[in-house]
Amino acid sequence: MDFVNTDLVLDIGANKGQFASELFNYGYNKELISFEPLSEAYEKLLKKSENNNNWTVYERCCVGADTKNIDVQISNLIGNSSILDIKSTKFNVNGSHYIGKENVKQITLASLNNSPLLKNAKNVFIKMDIQGYEHFVLSKLAEVDYFVNGFFIELSLINLYDEQEDFLYICNQLKGFGYNLVYITPEFINSNRMVQINGIFLHNTLI
Repeated sequence: MDFVNTDLVLDIGANKGQFASELFNYGYNKELISFEPLSEAYEKLLKKSENNNNWTVYERCCVGADTKNIDVQISNLIGNSSILDIKSTKFNVNGSHYIGKENVKQITLASLNNSPLLKNAKNVFIKMDIQGYEHFVLSKLAEVDYFVNGFFIELSLINLYDEQEDFLYICNQLKGFGYNLVYITPEFINSNRMVQINGIFLHNTLI
């Protein structure tokens, strides 16, 4: 991400640290903060990050539209865990279902405005993979006082969760904040069609 001078990545929905590990292996050598609400994944995340001085694991929490405690539903396929209910559709992951839940603290992007972890960051890049909850997080982007230069977001062509918004909604939501979609990659194909993609959005000043 040197081409947009990123000096801090917020890894929201870090799971066990797969994205962060790939990013560091690719050559990223600046700061990264991971956010993960589920206790089992969180413990694995802490272990994976412990030998990397540039990798900080934030207190166990999720990110949303307001500050409160909230239930996160745990899937048998942990990567499909979500605050939202799974939608009944043939395009969802086969066999995915909830097996429990954990009540966790929820913060907003603006909760980080005065965090010492962000005080020296000039260009913050946000990755989100939070199973249909992305538009709730983005709804409070106007309250953020640090500069976000771009986003890497999992986008759905078909909604897989109740209350989820599709890729067009997210694209228009971000466009309203001054970001445009510049690159996409496939993420999930089911029943002979694309269901999810990953999108990279950059601020208009960088395009």
